[in-house]
Amino acid sequence: MKTHRSGKPLLREEAVLWLADSDDSLKVAKDNLRLGNYHVTAFYLHSAVEKALKAAIIALRRKTPIKTHNLKRLYSDVTDEIRLTEEQADFLGELTPASQISRYVDVALGMPRDIYSRRLVTRYLAITESILRLIRRALKK
Repeated sequence: MKTHRSGKPLLREEAVLWLADSDDSLKVAKDNLRLGNYHVTAFYLHSAVEKALKAAIIALRRKTPIKTHNLKRLYSDVTDEIRLTEEQADFLGELTPASQISRYVDVALGMPRDIYSRRLVTRYLAITESILRLIRRALKK
């Protein structure tokens, strides 16, 4: 395993890619918030958290993450290394359905764009960013 000059192991290349993709998803979410595409914002916020959690599993647990969109399930693999608040952990359960509701009329039982408001996704963004900061902090240790 390659190490930094400090002696700490470097993040595996795959984890670095997942984190970069998480950053891209966060940017797309913010861009769509500005455009008023709130359902797209919700989808990409979910995506940003999912990708960051997968990076954390690879980096901290040295294993391949399971193939799931369930954020609480992914988080369960790194709860010892990343301590979310109760609100943040509950939010993972709230955000998980956005991966489907935000895209599919049969899941949303209507138009996905009618499910998400600016106020709702602005709250989602704030909590998502706090979770992403904690994940990044854990990966720098």
